[in-house]
Amino acid sequence: SEDGRNVSEVNISPFISDLPFGKKTDCFASPDASGSTSQATNIMEALEMGAKTLLIDEDTCATNFMIRDDKMMELVHKDKEPITPFLYKVKTLSKQGISVILVVGSCGDFFDVADTTILMDSYSCYDVTTRAKQIASSRATNNGALAASRASFGNVTPRCPVGTAFNPNNGKITVRTKALISYGDVELDLSGLEQIVSKEQTNSIALALQRLTALESGSKMTIFQVLTQLNALLDHEGLEALTNGQFDGSLARPRTFEIAGAINRLRVNGSFVQLK
Repeated sequence: SEDGRNVSEVNISPFISDLPFGKKTDCFASPDASGSTSQATNIMEALEMGAKTLLIDEDTCATNFMIRDDKMMELVHKDKEPITPFLYKVKTLSKQGISVILVVGSCGDFFDVADTTILMDSYSCYDVTTRAKQIASSRATNNGALAASRASFGNVTPRCPVGTAFNPNNGKITVRTKALISYGDVELDLSGLEQIVSKEQTNSIALALQRLTALESGSKMTIFQVLTQLNALLDHEGLEALTNGQFDGSLARPRTFEIAGAINRLRVNGSFVQLK
């Protein structure tokens, strides 16, 4: 989860059905997302960009987003709970060809839906799938998770970046650290993108953001298409594609997912429209 992150027009309805005050979840926007809505957003944005594997660590997750046991379901009926926990959705993701590697240490309910279980002991890995399945079968199963796993995942709605929204207000762009870009009068926090390993990658991300201003008004190019095109350009021309052919030794190539993550986190109005 990533409390407080910016979200722009993301369909999080596969995980969250409704929010207080009638706030929409099929086109969710917030400058200050909660733990559960930010985690739903992170997953939906990754799927939008074509991710085929999700790596999730229980320690950094919102608990109410991950699990909901039968006792809580009995106390709070599902009609009163807007969140469909990740536990209930993980099997439906596999039907879409999406793999999940999940690090857990506190909830055995995932044994009910896991295809493979690996135990870490003193930095060594052991396949304990058979034992985990025995434990799961010998105890009451999470009926909610098993029932939900037979349903469909839901829709991933593609979004189109709006070029004019990415013009820095005062024209100044400064990369302060590997996790912080001053983009006009906006501070772009990239601390949630842990795969960024150097400031040189962030320098490249800042240049990639500026390229979005060239998108034509009313463009129907999705963020996936825009960044797939940029990725192909970088493959062909190298990082000089970001600097009009000029060599710049302060650049390193980031992954497409981190460029998308920066675009998604920029706190500007009207940065995306959904492609209907």
